Amino acid sequence: MKKRFLIVLISALAGQLFSNNLTVTNISAPTTTTLQFDVAWDNSWYAAAPSNNWDAVWIFVKTQVCALGSSPWIHASLSTVSGDHSVTGGVLQVDAVADGKGVFLRRSALGSGNIATATVTLKFSGSYTVASTNYEVIGIEMVNVPQGTYNLGDASSSTTLHSVASFGTSNTTTPKSITGDGGLALDALRNDAAGAGSISAHSAIIAAFPKGYNAFYCMKYEISQQQYCAFLNLLDYTQQVNRTAVAPNSAVGSAALAAASGDNRNSIEVSTSGTPFSTPAIYGNDLNGNNIFDEAGDGGNIACNYLSWEDLKAYLDWAALRPMTEMEFEKAARGTNASLLNEYVWGSTTINQAITSAISNSGQATEVSTSTSDGLCTYNAGASAVLGPFRVGFAATGSSTRTGAGASYYGIVDLSGNLWEQTYQCGYYNGASRVSTPVFTGVLGDGALDGNGNADASNWGGGVAQSIVRGGNWEYSAQRAQTSDRYYVNSTAENTTRVRRTGGRGVR
Repeated sequence: MKKRFLIVLISALAGQLFSNNLTVTNISAPTTTTLQFDVAWDNSWYAAAPSNNWDAVWIFVKTQVCALGSSPWIHASLSTVSGDHSVTGGVLQVDAVADGKGVFLRRSALGSGNIATATVTLKFSGSYTVASTNYEVIGIEMVNVPQGTYNLGDASSSTTLHSVASFGTSNTTTPKSITGDGGLALDALRNDAAGAGSISAHSAIIAAFPKGYNAFYCMKYEISQQQYCAFLNLLDYTQQVNRTAVAPNSAVGSAALAAASGDNRNSIEVSTSGTPFSTPAIYGNDLNGNNIFDEAGDGGNIACNYLSWEDLKAYLDWAALRPMTEMEFEKAARGTNASLLNEYVWGSTTINQAITSAISNSGQATEVSTSTSDGLCTYNAGASAVLGPFRVGFAATGSSTRTGAGASYYGIVDLSGNLWEQTYQCGYYNGASRVSTPVFTGVLGDGALDGNGNADASNWGGGVAQSIVRGGNWEYSAQRAQTSDRYYVNSTAENTTRVRRTGGRGVR
């Protein structure tokens, strides 16, 4: 029997509210209906008021029939009854989900600290022939965002092209209070690039559009380059064609996403060439360019740039997550706090630049900026092939505060700076004309892609015209990193193709 496993390692040097060093090891299949593995991570939390939230790990399983060699990897269905699953140690609980696409592991009571190795037993909804099945167990760190009222917009009164765009009411500068998840008419929806800061009235948003009021889980980090490699390595050859920028049969060392290996710190390369159209390529990280893949300094934990909107949707559909909306972005950032004019996601207007030309332990899991100032953010570096994003969670340390770590109200990091966050937008006007109306209804990915490697979840259509980038990036000004900035509401240039500034994360 051939057993496989995948370790998703995110090392953030984190503090009390910031988990890191997630490992999934020792995979076994005790019976035809169960799968067992060990899990551990550092600095987990379940916090009381005011945040009333916790960190978690989203666990899902991919399976492959051994005998067929290059047979496809299939997303496994798990029991939807929490009691069918178990975890040792008395600290964690297993939360099943209604669609059976995975489970959440989280603390069962208030507390914080490292999660020592615990053994998890999951029950499949069906059965497998143990001796002829490969298993991949994948973990993604998540943060719970509780249900509740929040403010949308930061009360910016500016109407210039470069204003911090916000949602207001009746052309005033009052933020909009979101008090439920039903249909919503924003009295005024400010656009920046669309109409030089024009404000148009009566922006109706459908009831099914996720508005951030209801509880959801958000990925704690942007998708890392290691995570995107793991995704590519479980696709077939044809699917890989559309999720990379070069043919999977390209030479070893060929850049998979960037124009050239290492450009803007993207280190994903072909490590084993594929064979059209039967054998998929294998991808790895090689930031130091020595053709030895996945070494400690090869940049696997760097946020994955060059992700198009279609790339992001495909990854999230495959992981049984979904894209977040721009309203959820603001809820995840601001939480229940009052809006602060021109604020960043860490709840203040303090910002200090981090740039990858001033860095320690480059490409390693311990990569950090040489600056330790509060409000540390990757922005305004300017265009250069040698510059780019930091590793995910780079600003968090063992003693950092929320401002020092660049963390949101709920403990989500890098929502400001590093890479653009691609989200579903809630509509915009050009002058008095409605240009875009949201159609997204929050349908979750089902763990499978179509034959061409594209997301095929219902209501994920609409193309890039339905998306908006939020939160700034390593190259652009500090203003783009402000929580309520909507400057690129009607621009598809930042996510139509693979751009050095663009990445993303998902929610569930």
